[in-house]
Amino acid sequence: MAEEKKGMHRAWLVFIGVCMMMAGGMGLVLNVMGNYFAPMAMAFGLVTPEGKPDVTQVTLLMTVYSYVMLVWLPFAGRLFSKVDARILFGAGGALVAVGVALLGVWTEVWQIYISGAMFGLAGPMIFLVGPSVLINNWFAPRQAGKFLGIASAFTGVGTFVWSPLFAGLIKSNGYQTAFFVEAAVAAVLILIPALFLFRTRPEDVGLKPFGIEKEQAVDGEAPRKSGVSGKFALGTVAFYCIFVAACLISLGGGYKSLMPTAVQSVGGPDLAMLGASMISAAAVGNILGKIVLGSLADKIGIRNSMAAFAVVNMIGFGIMVAMLGTNEVAMLAAGFCIGTGDAMMSVGLPLLTRSCYGDRDYAKIYSYLNMGIAVLGGLGATFVAFVASMTGGFQAAYGCGIAFEAVIIVAVVIAAVTAKKFRDKWTAEGEPDQSRA
Repeated sequence: MAEEKKGMHRAWLVFIGVCMMMAGGMGLVLNVMGNYFAPMAMAFGLVTPEGKPDVTQVTLLMTVYSYVMLVWLPFAGRLFSKVDARILFGAGGALVAVGVALLGVWTEVWQIYISGAMFGLAGPMIFLVGPSVLINNWFAPRQAGKFLGIASAFTGVGTFVWSPLFAGLIKSNGYQTAFFVEAAVAAVLILIPALFLFRTRPEDVGLKPFGIEKEQAVDGEAPRKSGVSGKFALGTVAFYCIFVAACLISLGGGYKSLMPTAVQSVGGPDLAMLGASMISAAAVGNILGKIVLGSLADKIGIRNSMAAFAVVNMIGFGIMVAMLGTNEVAMLAAGFCIGTGDAMMSVGLPLLTRSCYGDRDYAKIYSYLNMGIAVLGGLGATFVAFVASMTGGFQAAYGCGIAFEAVIIVAVVIAAVTAKKFRDKWTAEGEPDQSRA
């Protein structure tokens, strides 16, 4: 198989394309959606008795997205090995762009759920599985994690840029125009790499993964993976503790997306730009949190690192309860703290799972945990909006977040402690499983 001797390896083009897709997919479409909830609710006539926007029905858009993706994910996962990347990612990008544009057309609240379903169908390719598949195919194992982490950070970089930009556009031209512009930007950032930069595997163009020859020369024979089986994991207390923690962490996306609505609930549309700036501050927390959590876990352990990040999130929720919309600096600090929760999801949970169960059956075990993440993650924004509607303000909803973080700390500690008890049950690939008897 031929390898490029001179010039840039094709893997770099794939990497650049994945960064563009992360910034124009999750970073633009999903993470900025919170800026639209309040104006959409007002346009659809969804208001509280006090005349404030009631976003509960509008936020169900994200629930539909999550549940459609949950059902579709097992089937979509099989397509990555069978369908050309240009077709798969091109179709996903088209669904995203058209779905966003239609949000500027719909005149009834039930119609926006159609766009949510379109996002759900595109989700495995554009938001969830697709980026990691491409990076893992094109980069050697010891390179893949680093490049996937950098590419994932572009969701935060994109959100930092897009949130105030589109908040200003909504304020000056209306949310319909903003959706049309967003659809065009998403189409450019997703479809160009999908059609011109992506290929499924390096072997498809006569190449090897970037860095693979150097790793093979150093390592010789790769070490076998060790750990416990998925069946074993399902019978442990640690698994259900991690599952509870994962579900509660996934609710954080709802808290983050509704920050603009929360501040506008006490200060009106004049605080729309502050809400957008809070989303940008959360994006900074997202980026820095991913870098810090990974490094911190190497020094003080994943259990202590997760607990520390949960405390940071508690501080953010506490600021929202005590000072909602009253102080700009405090609100930006709250946004930053709440944004670090993304690091717990994308970095902390995988590290905790691997620490407890090893590598042997990691993909299967982590996929079980992701089912809970998809179910509750889709209800996050709806839960926050519902509690706010029932209690007459967002302070109670963010107060619930403080309690959730406390449960996360307890669950993580119990998982880490109980997992030590079956560490002697770990076996390497090819060896028979050990029973717990």
